[in-house]
Amino acid sequence: MIESASTINGTQTIGGHEVTFEKPEERATLDREDFMNLFITELQYQDPMKPMDSAEMSSQLAQFNMVDLMNANNEAMTKLLESDESRTRLMAVSFIGHEVRYDGNELLVKESGPAPFEMTLEEACTSCKITIRDENGDIVASWDAGVMEPGTHALDWDGTDLLGEPVEPGIYHVSIEAKDEKGEPVDVSTKTSGIVAGIEYPEEGLPLLNIYHGPSISLDEIDSVGG
Repeated sequence: MIESASTINGTQTIGGHEVTFEKPEERATLDREDFMNLFITELQYQDPMKPMDSAEMSSQLAQFNMVDLMNANNEAMTKLLESDESRTRLMAVSFIGHEVRYDGNELLVKESGPAPFEMTLEEACTSCKITIRDENGDIVASWDAGVMEPGTHALDWDGTDLLGEPVEPGIYHVSIEAKDEKGEPVDVSTKTSGIVAGIEYPEEGLPLLNIYHGPSISLDEIDSVGG
């Protein structure tokens, strides 16, 4: 086996001899070339009266082959990750202009009416007050959906205000207050839909989809994609 080497001020000490790196500040770890240099240096400074036996030579050559294989695998993995990242960045662009579903309480109202919006109740409720507000926080619609079973339910709203008039297209916010027969709150989660207006590429992580008049969500936050 190659003897342990101590590092002092950018040098490796082997068998009483020092080997200095060209740029010690950049050598926090040993790479394939360093391993080979240490191996050759050991051969140069070994005692000619006590040459390295064949078993030890074979062992060190095996270690070198292992380092070489690991280096090749690392290079292949790096290329694979770079290729996968490129595909992901390209795929994100294809979402622009499409409607996606994700966790949220924003409700997009188009000329044709409200976009799909779902609420999921963890347990049954005897009352479910739904309130819809505009971007200024003003209430435009409010009603009690009454008794509802646990599970997922579509939001039953036709897009009209308190006076029965159609609301203007835009982004609205939905709040839901559900209670059981004892008057205790029931957990409710919501899924909304929005149109992807643009893409952001952070330094780390997946691309972000900018929702029209909504938040920026990661690719892994998408539940489904519409037309």
